[in-house]
Amino acid sequence: MSKIVGVVGLGAMGSAFAIMLVKAGFEVVGFDVRAAALDELESNGGKRAGSPRDVAEQSDVVLLSLPSIEVFQDVISGQGSVTSSGKAGLVVIDTCTMPIAVKEDGARIVADSGMTLIDGTVSGNRDMILAKTLTAYMSGDEAAFAPHADVISAFTRKHSFVGPFGNASKIKFVINHLVCVMTAANAEAMAMGLKAGLAADDVFDLVKDSAANSVLWEIRGPMMVSEDYTSSRGNFGMASKDGPVIGEFAQDMHFPAPIFQTALQMHHAAVGMGMYDIDTAALCRLYETIGGIER
Repeated sequence: MSKIVGVVGLGAMGSAFAIMLVKAGFEVVGFDVRAAALDELESNGGKRAGSPRDVAEQSDVVLLSLPSIEVFQDVISGQGSVTSSGKAGLVVIDTCTMPIAVKEDGARIVADSGMTLIDGTVSGNRDMILAKTLTAYMSGDEAAFAPHADVISAFTRKHSFVGPFGNASKIKFVINHLVCVMTAANAEAMAMGLKAGLAADDVFDLVKDSAANSVLWEIRGPMMVSEDYTSSRGNFGMASKDGPVIGEFAQDMHFPAPIFQTALQMHHAAVGMGMYDIDTAALCRLYETIGGIER
């Protein structure tokens, strides 16, 4: 009998987890407050559940992919929650980007119910899940996680266990710090080249062949050249949600992060211009506007 994997939260990431888990041969049961998301789950071979509790009762392990702290807390301890199932020994893997203190509170509630919460984070996006090029980081009770490593392997290129609870979130914050800064720097550099009269495709090609090349340049450079920012790789909505969490993390340690804060303000400015649902490569458009650049 195959392992039954529960997925609570069937947005862009959670629905992709479900697709890949079904492809890997797992039985998947999922829940989302949106009926359309449940319809999509069923069309992809999964089974719908009526609540997080229903998911927990049917599953051997549960993945959480949730949009906010409030939803996380409700799924953990609200009416019809995972813990209300009373399923002792259940392992719950949370993949959300949230303050570590919130996850720690959740872990205590889960533990009081005889279950285990794993702090799990991912680096990548929906496209990378479906291409199985995602990387993931797990932390907490390694003995509890180990029997379910195959679940994470179903949608990742590589996953690493990184130590005590909270460490997966910490490395996620470091990675997202760099993504935020490098995306802003790449957009600024492209716009500076355009302002200087260079062609966008020349800037992209020549930087790609230089010491300044990076994975992010290769991903987002073509978007800046074509001015097509409709990719699902990472939009400003996600960045504006996760960015302040990283800023607070640094502040709580009394660690200065001025480069990150400047880059984050540029992301906020883009949201203010209505760029919420498009890829953050569109920071190039923001710089072009500020710089009076017309193509």
